[in-house]
Amino acid sequence: MSLHAMSWAREVMPEMPESIKAGPRLLLLLMADYANEQGVCWPSVRRLADEMACSMRTVQRAIEALVEQGVMTVVARKTPSGRQTSNFYRLAMGDDQQQPQAADEPSPEELEALMAGSDEEEAPVEPATAPGQAEHLIFANAAQQADNGQSQVTAGARQVPMTLDWRPDDTHWQAETLRRGDPSLTWDQGELADFTAHFADQPGRRHSHHTWCAKFAGWVSENRKREAARQARMSQNANTSSNHNARNAGGTHGSRRSTGPIRNSKLSAAEGRALIERRREQAEGQPPSDDVIDGEWL
Repeated sequence: MSLHAMSWAREVMPEMPESIKAGPRLLLLLMADYANEQGVCWPSVRRLADEMACSMRTVQRAIEALVEQGVMTVVARKTPSGRQTSNFYRLAMGDDQQQPQAADEPSPEELEALMAGSDEEEAPVEPATAPGQAEHLIFANAAQQADNGQSQVTAGARQVPMTLDWRPDDTHWQAETLRRGDPSLTWDQGELADFTAHFADQPGRRHSHHTWCAKFAGWVSENRKREAARQARMSQNANTSSNHNARNAGGTHGSRRSTGPIRNSKLSAAEGRALIERRREQAEGQPPSDDVIDGEWL
């Protein structure tokens, strides 16, 4: 990884038009992450698609967008059998980087060796002091290395298991939150501890540091979604309980009717008074009057 390339990419992104969406911007950061000090890298489209969590066609469209913006050029290469292999990508990092002039273009023999692949014996050996060869050596060295920018011997070094002391790279985190459309997403120490403890128990799982960061961003994002859903449920339950209590309170204070059985509810006021008088006389041992009380006895 070239720090100069990463710094350059961070400066270029704000100058891009709004039509350049998150995909090409994330790809530019990935290319800068892979690039050497000359701004050259050669990751495969499949690897880029895995790291960007998108289709290879989406990666190709993002490459086309960056080429149209003039921030990157592409040099195709093939294997000796003619099969297309990972391209070379060169970032347009400015005048301070040596740019190939027309006179410095590879000869047909050199270009054929460049396209041939990664066998060192097939590439011509040129004197280190030969004029105009610095640019060619960049690609010659690239042809001897793996898609992730390291030599074939150490190609697997970028695929690492999770450790308890792992922390996400700030640049990778910013790229992932930008890709998710949530650049304000942040993590806390508890979430990091849970994440590293969970995956440290799975030593067989190996990913690049950027891929681990992408997984951590997804972990934190899901935590935020679950917390928001839990808060919504708690708020809904609180509102339901409040409405229930209000209805009960309204029923208690709003109704003054007796909850017991209602007797003689069909008697008039006069009939009710006569009935009460009759019961009083019976209680005092007086003979009941001959008044006939109309109405229904319930």
